[in-house]
Amino acid sequence: MRQYETIYIVNPNLDADSLKEVVTKFSDLIKKLKGHTVNVKEWGKRRLAYDVKKFDRGYYVVLDFCGLPGVVQELERGLNLDDRVLKYLTVKMGEDVDPEDLISKRQGREDTTEESPKQSTEQEE
Repeated sequence: MRQYETIYIVNPNLDADSLKEVVTKFSDLIKKLKGHTVNVKEWGKRRLAYDVKKFDRGYYVVLDFCGLPGVVQELERGLNLDDRVLKYLTVKMGEDVDPEDLISKRQGREDTTEESPKQSTEQEE
């Protein structure tokens, strides 16, 4: 399987339920196509560098996943058809990766990130 990262920008005027629906829609699409979602990060509302479809702000979502090349085509097709999505970009991050290994590494990084602030305060004392 290959590892991909897709960043997409959603209409910032949507309510919280609609935003959550968009995020889960594309995560579920990857699972439906026998891919693996590694991580979904919601960056929130940010200012755009230039107007996109008459919007100067957008709600950013980063989707890190693994799958076969056909998964990317279907995901981008779905993103293109959804009027709530303003723009998207997919980048191939790696080739021949193990999704379970990536998920466990990500969980390990989250655990050390949570412990880091405690360690830094102990060192300052």
